[in-house]
Amino acid sequence: MLIVKNIITALAQMMFLSVISLTASGQSDMRIVSIPDSISKNAYGVVRSSDIVFEYKSATSGSERHKVVITVLNIKGKDFSDFIYYGGRFTKLKSFSAKLYDGEGKELLKYKLSDVKVTEYSSSLASDAKTCYFECTPPVIPFTVVYEYEVAWEDGIFIFPVFFPQNDFNLSVEKASYSLITPEGVSIINKAFHMDGKAMESVDKGKRTYKWELKGLKAIKSEPLGGSLSKYVPVLYVNPQKFIYDGVEGEIPDWNAMGKWIFGLIEKRDTLSDKKNANIIELTKGAKNDLEKVRILYDYLGSTTRYVSIQLGIGGYQPMQAEEVSKTGFGDCKGLTNYMRAMLSAVGIPSNYTLIKLDSKDKELFKNFPNFYQMNHVILQVPLPNDTLWLECTNTKVPLGFVHNGISGHDALVVTKEGGKIYRLPDYPDSLNIDMNRVSVALQPDGSAKVTAINKCCVKAYDDYSGIIDQPVPEQNDAIREQINLPNVVIEKVKFTDDKSSYPQISTDYSWSTPLYGTKTGNRLFIPVNPYRETYDFFKTTVRTNDIKINQGYKDIDTIFINIPDGYEIETMPASVKIDTPFGRFTTELNKDEKGIRINYVLFMHSGEYGVDKYADILSFFEKISAAYKAKIVLRKKV
Repeated sequence: MLIVKNIITALAQMMFLSVISLTASGQSDMRIVSIPDSISKNAYGVVRSSDIVFEYKSATSGSERHKVVITVLNIKGKDFSDFIYYGGRFTKLKSFSAKLYDGEGKELLKYKLSDVKVTEYSSSLASDAKTCYFECTPPVIPFTVVYEYEVAWEDGIFIFPVFFPQNDFNLSVEKASYSLITPEGVSIINKAFHMDGKAMESVDKGKRTYKWELKGLKAIKSEPLGGSLSKYVPVLYVNPQKFIYDGVEGEIPDWNAMGKWIFGLIEKRDTLSDKKNANIIELTKGAKNDLEKVRILYDYLGSTTRYVSIQLGIGGYQPMQAEEVSKTGFGDCKGLTNYMRAMLSAVGIPSNYTLIKLDSKDKELFKNFPNFYQMNHVILQVPLPNDTLWLECTNTKVPLGFVHNGISGHDALVVTKEGGKIYRLPDYPDSLNIDMNRVSVALQPDGSAKVTAINKCCVKAYDDYSGIIDQPVPEQNDAIREQINLPNVVIEKVKFTDDKSSYPQISTDYSWSTPLYGTKTGNRLFIPVNPYRETYDFFKTTVRTNDIKINQGYKDIDTIFINIPDGYEIETMPASVKIDTPFGRFTTELNKDEKGIRINYVLFMHSGEYGVDKYADILSFFEKISAAYKAKIVLRKKV
């Protein structure tokens, strides 16, 4: 999808990879046959040529001109041709045109600005956002579309467009360029990945032009456990060192300076009325220590406020006044965090406003390149004497002391009066992320069964699963049913136990039944060894090209007891398995006793990154696990 986004608005909306502009320079030959074979390999679409020209006229105004030529090779690449531009107060789509060509290069259709649809819909309570979109509907595939458009920037510029022409898997680029024009004397900083960051420079009539070019970018094949696209493709970030944004001046040469600028936006916004301060002191007067005070106020925050997104002007970075949040009972991540900071201050507990990137595979902040691209969320650091807490003020259902999956292990910018400092948030050992099933199956001679089960999810597995508690009962039952790989499952008698400690656990105690636990064929019953786990068949491919990344390690533990129905005996039973590899360990034990069959499965998977040369070894490990999960016990009717 061709996404052109005002980066400032995008950051306020907590977006990242779509905060880019695909652009292109003119190309006379629109025929499909003119695309080199090396470029079309693994590609669903090809950026034939591209060009971005951004003119930085002043600290408050600029002009962004684009031309993009994209060829869609098959139906899988159709979305590459759609145009979406996210703008708002700071950027506006000024002009637009599009032309459509068939595979032979024959012009089919033309479009203009009036064909672009505009909506101000946003998930935020209040936002400057305005979305312009055009859905390309070609009469034939393959086809080529040419877009030309211009975006006006106003009221402040603190980041320039990102050069990111290869912004999706299975998309290749023949050639692309990015030109930045500034008045002489304007200092810029940049950060380049997988390309040369040094620009070709020229000066003419008081203007300096920087130009970067790319050619022959082959499509990156999307593969399971392949990691982030940014690991493979060229990306260039460019910023002015000094800026004005919504009337607020700034200069951010390093992360410390960025912290100072943010502190200037939050300073004196954490004050509460005398009455409110007295109320907070009264709430916490019986607390035995600071940790208990934090817990009381964290719970109070959750019971008296709600999250809403507010992204207006500088408000995309500046929180609401704490007193205003107190009175209205709502705020966004900035406002709620600042309010919690104010309440803690009222009882003498210092805390620090903290910027972080939420839910990203790329957890590290760029070294020596302070930027707003990597920040989309605010949390609160509370450095207590014996522990440092990281509070998720937008969702106090996150247990106090638990660093949830969206931020654990991430770099964060802690903001103080002295400036910003990068901290790495704590993460959890893979061995603590446990998903455990304890199951008892009352199997009947016809293959039906009634089952009692307890599922326990711990730490990161807890975070993945705990949202089930707030769902309506039918959706809870559906979610549980999806974990059982058998037909016609009926869920009954569900009970949840939620342990909100700093190493949280959620237990689900339930029963279920199915008429088809086993498959009856003649005088035999075929019984699944473990109906709770998926196989790893998705990982197998003819040729693997990318490295392998397992983002989150975990331990799956399954203990299953199956009775043997009257009149039946065991004909065959899978052998026990024990596998130990650098990627993880897997063991199975199946034992018969006088009451039935006892099955124990344990899979411990390590998080980590592995070169493509390890693919065959990892695939072998996964295939052995899959074979064990697919295994059957065969019961035979006694003669």
